[in-house]
Amino acid sequence: MHKKEVQNIIRLFFGKRFSKEAQLRFRYWFRSEEDHKEKEDTLREVWEASPSVTTEQTWEQLAKIRVRIVQNKENPIPVRYWLRYAAVAAIWLLTMLGTWYFSVQPAKEISPKLTEFYIPYGDRQEITLSDGTTVWVNAGSVLIYPSEFNADTRTVFLSGEAYFNVAKNPEQPFIVSTQHLDVQALGTMFSVNAYPGASETVATLEEGSIQVDVKSAEVPVSVLKPNEQLVYSHETHQFRVNKVDAEQVSAWKDGYLIFKDATFVEVIVALERKYNVTINYNAEKYKERTYYVKFNPDESIEDALTILSHLIEHFRYKVNGKTISIN
Repeated sequence: MHKKEVQNIIRLFFGKRFSKEAQLRFRYWFRSEEDHKEKEDTLREVWEASPSVTTEQTWEQLAKIRVRIVQNKENPIPVRYWLRYAAVAAIWLLTMLGTWYFSVQPAKEISPKLTEFYIPYGDRQEITLSDGTTVWVNAGSVLIYPSEFNADTRTVFLSGEAYFNVAKNPEQPFIVSTQHLDVQALGTMFSVNAYPGASETVATLEEGSIQVDVKSAEVPVSVLKPNEQLVYSHETHQFRVNKVDAEQVSAWKDGYLIFKDATFVEVIVALERKYNVTINYNAEKYKERTYYVKFNPDESIEDALTILSHLIEHFRYKVNGKTISIN
């Protein structure tokens, strides 16, 4: 495994709440001899760059930097910049490793091999996991999964958006773990949208059934039916269940972008991911309206902008390479 992959796996766990099994899997991998030097170098870089004093804002600062790292994979932020805020993360990691010996439930014989599957802006890809589950991963997303599913559950970790067609195995539930939600399925088709920095995490069921557990709130587990969507607000820590057309929600995997009652920001962010561009605009100018619009797979970014110009009065834009300015 390359050092960059080791770093990304370690950093994915910073500041997030994962299940006990997920924590044990990570600890087992971290303590294994595989890629020992890369792991040691990563931890040393974090530790040496830590400030002598941390504040209660440290976690928030680290989270913001993590979001920027994911959004700027092609032009990553220099390591020296974000490590200023990593002291708490380093302390968390050391504490977690120290308490590993005292875990009530010992680590199971599971594969220590974790694989990172990153999709940059401007792309989307399909992958087949070892159990036969197929996953479409959207632009700007990271999926981390074991090479073999040898535990009681088949747990994968998602930051971003993905569509899952899960291979049936009632004896080994399939779980998608995100920062705010755990989505469990036995054999089904569903999508999860959990981009860093977004205001909501969304799980949408197309076929079968899924069980959605909100990590940070004492609320009952929700079981969704086909064409139901659970939307969890990061700000209010509340969720709602909507009726939707699940096939339209996951149409991005076929190259479509379909919006119903979407804000201007939601439309622009999706276009940035699909076309790998940066769009500058005045958010205040467009915040009052919502939009119903569909973009087809064969349309270019200029085609999409032309469509928006027909929908929005006085809409003007200028393209300069991969940077677009909207008046």
